[in-house]
Amino acid sequence: MDLELSEVERMVQKTARDFARRVILPEAAAIDRAERFPKEILRGLGELGLLAVAVPEELGGAGAGTVSYSLAMQEVAYACASTAVTMAVNNMVGEVIAYFGTPAQREHYCPRIATAFAQDGGAARVGAFALSEPDAGSDPGSMATTATRDGDHWVIRGPKQWITSGAYAGVFVVWARTGDRQTHPGTRGLSAFLVDGGAPGLKVGRHEDKMG
Repeated sequence: MDLELSEVERMVQKTARDFARRVILPEAAAIDRAERFPKEILRGLGELGLLAVAVPEELGGAGAGTVSYSLAMQEVAYACASTAVTMAVNNMVGEVIAYFGTPAQREHYCPRIATAFAQDGGAARVGAFALSEPDAGSDPGSMATTATRDGDHWVIRGPKQWITSGAYAGVFVVWARTGDRQTHPGTRGLSAFLVDGGAPGLKVGRHEDKMG
């Protein structure tokens, strides 16, 4: 078994390290103190392909694989763990859509997520993963949010909390219960939905002090 890093993996690692130590590290403490969402840093990460490292190239990602993604995460987390969490969630949303979305969803969302906060009018396109809830934490089996059919649509009801990038997201992966709890207990009967940031009825709650 060859355990040496590939040329692509070394390149991604070096790219992430250089950016993290040159751009992120000098700003990390100030970002935490001000509880500031680092839009300009996310823009830079997107320009380097680090917001969708393992998303296929044909969908706008770097197509560099999970090892490259792990290496990039290590380098960014060394400089600022909070920024690394945001980067991780964006990558995760991109991969969820890339591997489980419809062709239309993949073509629409993945390139946008890969270049979150690109300078094309300032539209936020970062992804958010809406799983955690006030009374359930991140335990999907205790989830209270439900989704019910209404004709050709779904109506989602319920609160989510501690959602990284929630105030800035262009798209959410929202988890909700679609099966009856009696016949589909625990984690059975759960479904994932893509919800646009400006969807009717979507409200962003209070700011949570989670920085640092």
